[in-house]
Amino acid sequence: MEEISLREILDLLQENWKMIVIITLVLVGLAAAVTLFFIDKTYNSSTTLIVGRPEGYTSTVSDTANELRINQQLVGTYSEIAKSKSVMTEVNSALNLGLSDGQLAEMITVSTVNDTELIKISVTSEDPVLAASIANKTAEKFMTNVAELMKINNLQIVDEAVVNSAPVGPNLKLNMAIAFLMGIICSVGIIFVKEALNTTVKTIDQLKKLADDVSIIGVIPECDELTLKGGN
Repeated sequence: MEEISLREILDLLQENWKMIVIITLVLVGLAAAVTLFFIDKTYNSSTTLIVGRPEGYTSTVSDTANELRINQQLVGTYSEIAKSKSVMTEVNSALNLGLSDGQLAEMITVSTVNDTELIKISVTSEDPVLAASIANKTAEKFMTNVAELMKINNLQIVDEAVVNSAPVGPNLKLNMAIAFLMGIICSVGIIFVKEALNTTVKTIDQLKKLADDVSIIGVIPECDELTLKGGN
């Protein structure tokens, strides 16, 4: 396989810059059109809960550090319970969603807030009102399940979910940026493929390699004036 220098690569890209620009712009335009007109907008709402002391529990100052550590450990357990089948089934039934437990669980994200005792339940949906309703109902059923399963009542709601009318997806800028990169990659790939399939002799060095032992006695330079006269 014939080696190609960096200078030849740059010259090749410079010769075909229009193709790179056109393909990139087309892909960016398509990405923008699909994002704006063909992908449904999604909305997100979240509710925050805190893991605290059980009702009626009293402690001394020396117990505070242990309480904090235990509560942080409970956050991981509680996060799993929040998306458990029992909680999803109750939320589905209470809101008459008509979704499977798996479909509902995919809409819900449970996370901790910066390694604290806070748990955030976020819901993403194409309906902003429904997203808030699911988040609040999930928090409600989750608290009930924890109280029944673990026989403790140490969860409290810090912030209830509210309707968020600003969409969180799709991300137009991100999709256009991806399309921009794909346009450059695809166009450059096409250029190199075309060059690899091109058997035209372009340089004297290539001609010498093909001619082998045959002597080259002259070279006719490219001249625009000669080309024009020949065309007439």
